[in-house]
Amino acid sequence: MKKAFTMIELILTMVILSIVAYIATGLIAKTYIGYNQVNTLHKANIKVEIALNSIAKRLSYAIGGTIVKRKSATDDSIEPIDRAPDDYEVLEWIGYDVDSFEGHDKNGTMPSQKLGWSGFCNIIKSNKKKIVTPGSDLNFTDVTISNLSGGAIIDLNKTAIFFPNNYNYRNIGYSKTTGGTSGVAIVDNFNNSDLENPFFILKSDIYHVTEHYKLAWSAYAVVPTNCGTNGCDLVLRYNYRPWDGEQYNGNVRSGILATNVTVFKTFATQNRVHIKICVKENLNIGKTTSICKEKVVFK
Repeated sequence: MKKAFTMIELILTMVILSIVAYIATGLIAKTYIGYNQVNTLHKANIKVEIALNSIAKRLSYAIGGTIVKRKSATDDSIEPIDRAPDDYEVLEWIGYDVDSFEGHDKNGTMPSQKLGWSGFCNIIKSNKKKIVTPGSDLNFTDVTISNLSGGAIIDLNKTAIFFPNNYNYRNIGYSKTTGGTSGVAIVDNFNNSDLENPFFILKSDIYHVTEHYKLAWSAYAVVPTNCGTNGCDLVLRYNYRPWDGEQYNGNVRSGILATNVTVFKTFATQNRVHIKICVKENLNIGKTTSICKEKVVFK
């Protein structure tokens, strides 16, 4: 009876086990690399999607004619988005107050069925200093804007009313060199005592009043910052009012939309705004991967 392995058998066993271990190690390594690539691409895809959706959501409420691009965060050159050169990096617009426009107060004993602001103006009862807006619950608008702005606006003062054909990108306060704020009706106060005919009181006279308007309390800017070899941080800045002298590069609220952004491109064609974002992610194996996505917003 054979009681032990011979030396040749031991060597053959070790060789076979080494080959199996080599093949298994390679398979495990390939599996890990593949998983790491898929996981990294998945994270990058989610990052780009969240950034695009955040921009598109707010941009869908942009007031027509207020979407512009700036050359950079340090260069004040400004152009409408459909005319801006490709090297203009910063996207900026004024958004109307959708929250109080679509909502109404349900907290009282007699819940209001009125919108916060109706968007309608009674041009017969209005004048150059007073805008009568039937169907509005301006008290609700006041509270909503104050809450959204973190108390930065105590009441409706500092908000702005935009009448169609009364403004362009040069006269809404984007910068001191583009024509002032002659196209904006800036609200000084409001009166909601007459529930059938609530009205805004303006800070200065306005002579072009139409039946429709939009109310805004903030502008928005998407700005590439902290740029380096791994890309830029893409930052959303808000809670500032150009018509009141405030600019996006001042002391405003901000939040990071995405990091390691290598491409942020926006342009307009007809009634569409195209947004493209690319991000770079590390694979933890000394390599990087990139993913790009594009979204279209109708304006």
